Amino acid sequence: MFEQLLITALQEIEADRPVLLVSVARATGSTPRKEGAILLAGTQGLLCGTIGGGLLEHRCLELAAAQPACGHLEHFELDNRKAGSLGMVCGGSTEVLFTPLHDTAPLREALTALHDRTPVCLCLPLDGSAPHIAQDGALPVRPSVLSLHGKDALCVPLADAGRVFVIGGGHVSHELCTLLHRLDFRHVVIDDRADFCCPARFPHAEHTLTVPLTELAASLVGALCPTEADAFCIMTRGHQGDADAVRYALSTPASYIGLMGSRRKRETLFHTLTQEGFSSEAQQRIVTPIGLEIGAQTPAEIAVSIAAQLIAWRTAR
Repeated sequence: MFEQLLITALQEIEADRPVLLVSVARATGSTPRKEGAILLAGTQGLLCGTIGGGLLEHRCLELAAAQPACGHLEHFELDNRKAGSLGMVCGGSTEVLFTPLHDTAPLREALTALHDRTPVCLCLPLDGSAPHIAQDGALPVRPSVLSLHGKDALCVPLADAGRVFVIGGGHVSHELCTLLHRLDFRHVVIDDRADFCCPARFPHAEHTLTVPLTELAASLVGALCPTEADAFCIMTRGHQGDADAVRYALSTPASYIGLMGSRRKRETLFHTLTQEGFSSEAQQRIVTPIGLEIGAQTPAEIAVSIAAQLIAWRTAR
């Protein structure tokens, strides 16, 4: 989402058309979206993104079109029992920041950071002044308002530090990676078959690696070495590949290890792991069957169930 938003903003600025970022800076109670939700607006309306739709977004788009050069913070009551409410029944309140965009430099810097997978924050001063990019380990991992250089600013991380290692490039993986891209999950795809693991098949993957699954430890080194922020989705074409991938995943600090397969497959694998000396605590790290229970049958449906579980994992993390 951020990549498309930045590209669109650059196109609008270069065409000399007024454009603004409209961002949820603070949210209290029940609201359509929380801090960090962003849309891009022009004088003709919505260009990209959303802050939740409905009456709130409609009103913000009206304000952006009427005052495209006016940077400011606007408070909205979303409780129709209160004076000045928008008429919504959510019950909460929200502060929305309007940031006119003129300078392409910070947007290009942000786009470069996204392409290079460099963790940065887009910092939007609450007075509506020009945004800037911050790159600092002390910055938040979730959108929040901080005091920077004497100004309160909404700091929005542009890329999650975590990645999803998809082991196996079959039908479900193909469907899943399409969703991961749409949901802003960084992902790496690994298989031992070149035809099932290539950039043409997974165009949005950070890396596609064709290696024997017994050699994962030797292949995932340096910047590719999994961390606690990462997840594994294991869905190889057979029991042996699953076992090799699970053994490797358990040797890493990854905070999510999901395994696709039947109950019998699970019991067989766990029996093997027990014989090999893996503790019950280690085996409890494995989520199997992978995905939320929604009665999924087709590869696309299974991918939806897995993506939903990954969203819950990312939110909890």
